[in-house]
Amino acid sequence: MPTPSALPAALARGAVFFGLWLVLTGAEPFGLPFGLIAAFCATTISLRLLPHGASRIAPGGLPRLALIMLRQSFSAGWDVALRAFAFPPRLAPGVIEVPLAMPPGPARDGFRALASLAPGSLPLEDLPDGRLRLHALDLAMPLAKDLAETEAALASTTRTTQHG
Repeated sequence: MPTPSALPAALARGAVFFGLWLVLTGAEPFGLPFGLIAAFCATTISLRLLPHGASRIAPGGLPRLALIMLRQSFSAGWDVALRAFAFPPRLAPGVIEVPLAMPPGPARDGFRALASLAPGSLPLEDLPDGRLRLHALDLAMPLAKDLAETEAALASTTRTTQHG
């Protein structure tokens, strides 16, 4: 059961889920009770997975994050193309570990997804000491610097609060 301060957020989520149900089913009257049950279940699960107030998006940081993502996506595509046509291939693969400032949670999960867009990187696992283990196509690439920039940009777009 949501707390009184989280009730408006829970109702908004429920309305979105019910609206989605209506769109998907064509608002057929026979399905409305099932839609209410599905919306209630989806809202309950969403509040457990992402509690109200756990993470908020700060719109001011989104343009910076979007520019970094576009630059990294273009750079990754260009880098892979150059490596694919190089003879002999320019590869020095390996595993690196980079420190993370973000606490565990949705923001860090989002960062790992963004880290997979960095040129030549593939996130492998979070380590207990707060570092992220990644596979790199070329250990000479400035991957740690690029990922620190991405993490800072993502941190500027999210506001994280801790709930006990």
